[in-house]
Amino acid sequence: MTGAEKVQGKKLIRLIEQVQRERIMLSMRLVGHNYERLTMITRIPKDKNVSFFTIDPPRDFRNTVSKLGTWEIHFNFKGPDNLEYIFTTSGGKFYGNEIQINFPDYIERLQRRRYFRLSVPTGTKLFFESDQVQREINLINISMRGTLGLLKTFNEKDQKKPIFKTDDYLKNIEIVFPSDTKDNEQKLRIKKAIIRRAEHDPQKNMDLYAFEFVSFDKDQEKMLIQIIYNIQRSFLQRK
Repeated sequence: MTGAEKVQGKKLIRLIEQVQRERIMLSMRLVGHNYERLTMITRIPKDKNVSFFTIDPPRDFRNTVSKLGTWEIHFNFKGPDNLEYIFTTSGGKFYGNEIQINFPDYIERLQRRRYFRLSVPTGTKLFFESDQVQREINLINISMRGTLGLLKTFNEKDQKKPIFKTDDYLKNIEIVFPSDTKDNEQKLRIKKAIIRRAEHDPQKNMDLYAFEFVSFDKDQEKMLIQIIYNIQRSFLQRK
């Protein structure tokens, strides 16, 4: 990240309107509480004197805030320009079947490359099948565009080059992100990827591969966005 720019005034209104119009998902987190969900902006009143928008109520939100006073909510989303935007609001209330959120004073646009890479949690693995053999890769980092990882090749005798080569295509990939319990593991499915880099380490008998994601479903793209946000947030909290 190379800094942040504040979006204010009419530009802020136009940005919120675009987020609603393009149905961009927002990640919302209750500050000071272990509650984080995805939501969408449902309505922006046309009255210029009104300074709020409404969002779709996430699961368990009403129960979670039932005993709270003022809500402080942190939002982030990937904007139309593929940069990350963040803002925090104070206050809010239920508005029929929606949640009314006060406009923030400003929204920060983080000046970051679209495909920044983040180290993944230990134990994150990528699985795919090749020649009826299930392959397993220990991942090192990930971005919206691709991932990097190591494939152990102990079962390949006298190997002197990578099993797969640059520009090979792989299909039906599954990436598993670890959790404290197996039931909470996150599984990301990539329909198609291409190998952009392939290197072999003869001493460790390991292959290093850089993958570029070529195709995945929209719901899986949204899941990857959320996973990257969570990894980044966890890293910042440890600093």
